[in-house]
Amino acid sequence: MTRSMNTNETKSVNYQTLSAELDELLAKLQSNDVDVDQAVALYERGMAIIKQLEAHLKTAENKVTKIKKQLGDAA
Repeated sequence: MTRSMNTNETKSVNYQTLSAELDELLAKLQSNDVDVDQAVALYERGMAIIKQLEAHLKTAENKVTKIKKQLGDAA
């Protein structure tokens, strides 16, 4: 049971951490202090982060949909 709680906490932290990392990447790209190779690497990492964030959001959306259906069936 403790393991399940840690997993949920990790997912929450991961989302926040990924979001903060994406913000940092965007700031670096907007600063014009990076060369082309660095910009491409930052862009690639940013796109990977976006995919992970979208997966987190899709999971949350599915959970909300499931809860709404359960509450609708119970009413």
